[in-house]
Amino acid sequence: MQVTTEHIQQYDAANDATSVYQLWQSTLGHQWPLDEERMKKVLAGPEAGHFVARVNERIVGFVATFQSFRKKEKIGHLALILVDPAMQKQGLGSALHRRALAHLHATGLHTIQLGAIEPRFWCGVPTNMPVAVDFFRRQGWEYEERVYDMIRDIREYSTPRKVTLRQQEERVTIATATSNNITEVLSFEARNFPEWQGHVEVVADRSDYRDILVARDADDQIVGVIGLYSQQSHPDRTDIVWQGLLGPKTGGLNIVGVTEELRGRGLGIALVARGTEILRERGVEQCYIDWVRPDVVDFYAKLDYKEWREYKTSWRKI
Repeated sequence: MQVTTEHIQQYDAANDATSVYQLWQSTLGHQWPLDEERMKKVLAGPEAGHFVARVNERIVGFVATFQSFRKKEKIGHLALILVDPAMQKQGLGSALHRRALAHLHATGLHTIQLGAIEPRFWCGVPTNMPVAVDFFRRQGWEYEERVYDMIRDIREYSTPRKVTLRQQEERVTIATATSNNITEVLSFEARNFPEWQGHVEVVADRSDYRDILVARDADDQIVGVIGLYSQQSHPDRTDIVWQGLLGPKTGGLNIVGVTEELRGRGLGIALVARGTEILRERGVEQCYIDWVRPDVVDFYAKLDYKEWREYKTSWRKI
């Protein structure tokens, strides 16, 4: 059947979410198991613009887009395309792709990411989905680099002594943020890592202050930050959605950042180590770190984190 633009309509969360979840299950559920509530939370992300394809009143295709800011530029995200197995190789995926790009272009955006930042399913195209990798290449996307998710079983984790000694030598203390200093943390992110400020705002808005660890120097100035996520975090957050693959007691680390002038002095690994300790204390068994660039893989490997999944990233102008 030839799918036309008349078949593609605006997504209505109240009426379409369950059908879209069933579509996920039939296309990706065996490879990327995801529960319905987590899917709904991701799809409710900022400035969402989603579309469904209907044939005979049945949803047979879906595309998800978001908008966010990256280094002060508003950008678009093509986060997900799903096509019913019975409708594949009939042009439906391409039609949904065109509709998504047309929607983002109409909002005045010029840069689009293949994947999303927050919330997200993936930061790019998973390499364990070769059909998707080829599909987006045919749609004109040029892949830039491979990035990774990394994991570690932390049930028996203990911080290497040399990491602790180096932190002491640098006279750096690490403690959780509080409601009293979260504004200071946000200012630090805005100056040093503006692309992560939005995540800290999400955490702060939900009063998850203890999910932000702050490193301070001897003068009590913030020199580094790391984010945490566990079963105890606010239920609205979607830092991790792959508990179906990793286990229900999965937690994670994110937004690891140290001021440029202090990099290479052991502060970043000290933040990761302390974050891992705290997650273990909170009952986390598997620790997950996503969107790790190739040049940072060895950094996390110092604490025995291993590569778990791989993605191809891409950005394009429209």
